Amino acid sequence: MRKLIQYFIKYHVAVNLIVIAIIIFGVVGASLLKSSFFPLTDSKIIKINVIYPGSSPKEIEEGVVLKIEDNLKGLEGVERVTSTSRENSGVINVEIEKGRDVDFMLFASKKCSRSSSILSNWNGTSCSFQTRTNKTHH
Repeated sequence: MRKLIQYFIKYHVAVNLIVIAIIIFGVVGASLLKSSFFPLTDSKIIKINVIYPGSSPKEIEEGVVLKIEDNLKGLEGVERVTSTSRENSGVINVEIEKGRDVDFMLFASKKCSRSSSILSNWNGTSCSFQTRTNKTHH
């Protein structure tokens, strides 16, 4: 250690070059570093809107939303199903597992929602589907 210190005292230009090299490598490394305060992840969500004019939240939930939720929970690739029932409408959010094809899951969700004659029992009920790929912050 003593020899190293003596060397740098004798050749002070070498110390300056090493310090400059460390600073340059640090600046280059920091500029190439990819980071964000919150990591960005893809969240694949299918949103199902159910509209039934003149119905209460309880009617929407019991008559339509819960039946669609039960059918969707049986689908392979569905991570989570959440819903909100309001007067005249309900919203069902279906979160797809990572790595699954959203278009296929949208097709399967439509098939599940319409095949069990849930909506046919409720005249005047309409159902729309939307997909979106969000950047969410965890």
